[in-house]
Amino acid sequence: MNKTVTKALSLEEQKADEYRYWQSVPASERIRCGVELSKEAYKRRGLYKDGQELDRILVTVRPVRGGT
Repeated sequence: MNKTVTKALSLEEQKADEYRYWQSVPASERIRCGVELSKEAYKRRGLYKDGQELDRILVTVRPVRGGT
């Protein structure tokens, strides 16, 4: 994980930088990060303890030709 700190002059600039960053990350990594964020959100709400419940869900992702 890249832990670079940047300083944005405006909220719009910050959002644009964040968008460019996530576009540079492979789709598989973006999905993995989304799953981790979901697990943490469920943990914080006390909906499950160890995260194994979400691991039982099977998701198939098919790449789109010409897409990212």
